[in-house]
Amino acid sequence: MKAIAAYLLAVLGGNTSPSADDIKNILGSVGAEADDDRIELFLSEIKGKDIVEVIAAERGEGGGERGI
Repeated sequence: MKAIAAYLLAVLGGNTSPSADDIKNILGSVGAEADDDRIELFLSEIKGKDIVEVIAAERGEGGGERGI
């Protein structure tokens, strides 16, 4: 969940395609540990997708965390 929040913060900050390093830097800036495997899984699952559409689709399906 931390990786997703960091990704969304980067997007809100104007980075339309945050990298694993961007996410790690955001997490590190607040003293949170980065889980490389979870970050890579998350990035692979959303690669090429519009984050707004992903969120809308999840909300339409009832949402919920899917382990990423």
